[in-house]
Amino acid sequence: MQQDDAKIRRWSDLISEAEIQAYAKAGFGQKIGVGERPALLNIDTTNNFVDPAYALCAARDDVLVANLVRVTEAFRRMNLPIYYSRRDDRSHPTKRGVWNLKLGNANTFEYTSDPKADEWPAEYAPRQQDVVVLKNKPSPFFGTPLESWLRYEGIDSLIVVGISTSGCVRAGVLDGFNHNFRVTVIGDCCGDRSERVHRSNLFDMDMKNADVEPLDAVLAELEARFGDKAAA
Repeated sequence: MQQDDAKIRRWSDLISEAEIQAYAKAGFGQKIGVGERPALLNIDTTNNFVDPAYALCAARDDVLVANLVRVTEAFRRMNLPIYYSRRDDRSHPTKRGVWNLKLGNANTFEYTSDPKADEWPAEYAPRQQDVVVLKNKPSPFFGTPLESWLRYEGIDSLIVVGISTSGCVRAGVLDGFNHNFRVTVIGDCCGDRSERVHRSNLFDMDMKNADVEPLDAVLAELEARFGDKAAA
């Protein structure tokens, strides 16, 4: 093998020994790490995706919501920047674009016009000093000024949380990687409609575009490195 494959072997319940060997041979799964100026990027955790009253949320995940609250409070305590993304206005069919063809409920009231769908639960909703990115496609980078805003703040690393792992989270992670940000995905702060799809996408991102780590490990590193910046 060309590398220490311990990071790959964390996924041994998902892939076979032969597949582990193949990823290790190719050199995938190296550690990217967190740089000097991380920001939290919360992707699409609005009511639309966490409240089962909406069609895009399969079921309420209390553990996920509690983890989102915990990571948000930690970033606030350490005075680290927080970015949120959500969909932009989709009341006009042109703004929805090809979603009109791919999504069966693209012309319903809750998808096009319900303002509560695009609000965040109060426990981790944006504050005035946080940055909200409005988007019309999965990635919060696509057609938005997100990269420019991150560069302005001197941010070199993104700690990504959100929904769904296989959709908007993965699109944002890939674009963050494409823009040469160091990306860490907090696995237990992301969710999807399928656990199998969720874990498969986490694995693939961990191998190719990001570090996938549990919340406890990420917070421990951030507290050790940036805890002295905590608000008095």
